[in-house]
Amino acid sequence: EIQLGDWSSDVCSSDLEPIAAALFAAGHVVLHYSQKNDDPRSIFCAIGRCNECRMTVDGRVNVRTCVEPLRAGMVVETQHGHGKIE
Repeated sequence: EIQLGDWSSDVCSSDLEPIAAALFAAGHVVLHYSQKNDDPRSIFCAIGRCNECRMTVDGRVNVRTCVEPLRAGMVVETQHGHGKIE
């Protein structure tokens, strides 16, 4: 189980599957919202080059979730803009 923002979700994944792929397969397609217009963004290149898959993961902002492996117990949050460092 991973914590997705304010809700928990059982996201099935194989070892080392990227966070974005597991979320997308589970129906969670919006990964972050753009800085300028707060537009919803999702997977684009899926190789870690374009930054469209940025999310806050375990308190770290701007994690490229298309290349970050999913692990049980993670806290994954939809990010707005550049994220908020706490």
